[in-house]
Amino acid sequence: MASSKSSISRRRILRTGAAVIGGGTAALLGGGAGVAQATPAALQQSGNVAGRRFKAMVTRGFGPNTTSLQELRLLPISGRQVVVRTEATQCCYTIVGRMLGVQAPPNPAPGAPPPNLNPNQAVILGHGGVGIVEAVGPSVKRLQVGDRVIVGVTPECGDCYQCVRGRADRCQVVFGTPPDPIIPIAEMADGTRVVQATNIGGFAELMVTLDEWVVPIFTNAPAAELAMLHCVGATGLGTTMTLAPVEPGSDVAVFGCGPVGLSAVQGARIMGANQIIAIEPIKARRDLALKVGATTALDPNAEGDNLLETIRELCKGATDRRFSGARARAGVNRGPDFIIEAVGGDRVKPRVEQGPDPTGIGALQQAWQLCPAGGHICTTGIAQQGNVSFPGGQWSNGSKSHHSSQWGGTHLKRDIPRYVKLIERGVYDAKALVTARYPLEKTLEAFEAVGYRTTVTAVVEFT
Repeated sequence: MASSKSSISRRRILRTGAAVIGGGTAALLGGGAGVAQATPAALQQSGNVAGRRFKAMVTRGFGPNTTSLQELRLLPISGRQVVVRTEATQCCYTIVGRMLGVQAPPNPAPGAPPPNLNPNQAVILGHGGVGIVEAVGPSVKRLQVGDRVIVGVTPECGDCYQCVRGRADRCQVVFGTPPDPIIPIAEMADGTRVVQATNIGGFAELMVTLDEWVVPIFTNAPAAELAMLHCVGATGLGTTMTLAPVEPGSDVAVFGCGPVGLSAVQGARIMGANQIIAIEPIKARRDLALKVGATTALDPNAEGDNLLETIRELCKGATDRRFSGARARAGVNRGPDFIIEAVGGDRVKPRVEQGPDPTGIGALQQAWQLCPAGGHICTTGIAQQGNVSFPGGQWSNGSKSHHSSQWGGTHLKRDIPRYVKLIERGVYDAKALVTARYPLEKTLEAFEAVGYRTTVTAVVEFT
């Protein structure tokens, strides 16, 4: 039996991070077969990654020309940190403004918490990605070097208040008061420390994140297709398959056919919806919606003020006999069973067909107005400033269920492996949604295509 002194010493080394990935772990812990058994296998295999050079898109401040390709030097890792060599990452529309330099600096309202990052902090943006584990810290239990993984936009610790109550999409490792600070992962040539947005990044050859953000995936599916799942694709699938599961034979309306809305269209199809009505101003996206599962695609510009009535008429049902399953009585309570809002607000003015409301507030208002009693509304779009209004009586007893979520209600560890299987079987057509691919050095071009809506989904691929 090991002495008490050696046991305490080993625990102290692991707890304080002295056993940082650096090749000398076995020697520090005393060597020998007993130590090898007690030390995680992944840690034994990690090797020395500190000091490694890699390229990343680094953003400093706000405004034009604040994002550039830099060579960085990796810092040592410890604790629950995981080093992932990035294979692919998707360009999420929500960070278009920062990447293209048109987003204003944060200006919190009085009493609002300050931003968790200094606006001038050097940061690698991104919502995660797909890659291969290259090193793990001593406290990592679920992952091994060589694992293929998805780094999700939202973690799942499994232990916080939200996770244990079934709302891992609101995991408090990132929302509320995080137990972990934003951790520097690398240095620039001038010694400036670089962090990642919410400790995940993506637009870099390496991601250094925490165990809670990573799920292993055992698949050979193409990286670009899997990249649909670390943010937008899983958001759309989540709204229709996990947050408010679409019932077979039901009617579904999807406002907005970007990658989130098109994934929601597919989720509704997978769940057996009778009718899927896609509402989208851009013709190419309406065509794609029909290809991946929509039964009808409407142009909100062409429909104008008649849009909601057109949708209600499509959902009127096969009979008007009340006691034989009629959906509505005298034209009342018509509408889709499930409504998915995936519009958001314009970060920049599109170079293709523009929707009727660039703020995104109009679509939120329409979703509420369209929803019948007993219906469900799932909202995902990040609208610009504005308010949604509705009659107090409808809000209090209209029997409309509003499902608000982060990441479409997706639980990283539970749902991502399921969605990977849908890609493998061709049930979720991720390939059709990946409409443009770019190398790292052309990341800003990728975000221009996404921002101006000239592509549906841009993916940055790494060789």
